[in-house]
Amino acid sequence: MLKNKPENLQMFKVDYSVLKKNKLVNGFVMIKSVEDTDKIVKLAKLDISTKEKVFIQDVKILKFKPFSS
Repeated sequence: MLKNKPENLQMFKVDYSVLKKNKLVNGFVMIKSVEDTDKIVKLAKLDISTKEKVFIQDVKILKFKPFSS
């Protein structure tokens, strides 16, 4: 990925659902991304699948919204 210009990163809270060992696991993860739906979903699925140790296809994104402190 080429970095020609600095991108404005923003924090997002992403709610997700995963089927893990025949149990439904709900949770949320905080990610820093640009405000692009495809990038947010892709980064969140990758982060969640690593965290929960499941396949990326098994991750369902319920919703995401900008996080303000």
